Amino acid sequence: MLSIVICSREPVIGDVLLQNINDTVGCEHELTVIDNSSNRFNIFEAYNEGVRRSKGDILCFLHEDVLFRTDNWGKMIEQHFLDDDRIGLIGFAGSH
Repeated sequence: MLSIVICSREPVIGDVLLQNINDTVGCEHELTVIDNSSNRFNIFEAYNEGVRRSKGDILCFLHEDVLFRTDNWGKMIEQHFLDDDRIGLIGFAGSH
């Protein structure tokens, strides 16, 4: 399962992001949203808290201003890890 960890500046993530993830991820997943609306954590502390709370075997750290344009991106990430057991980390970034 893919655990998607988001450090949020709001108590909950926006509906647009939530719908975008659900529409495009294409695999079993969970959202682990760290409420940082009170600025309690720096980004590293928030992500570490997300790791502690997550149940998935693959972690995806995501900023809340990202939207996915690729369908089944979660399946693709899972497949990369399945295809080569030497892979322990995948980084990706995108823009228009």
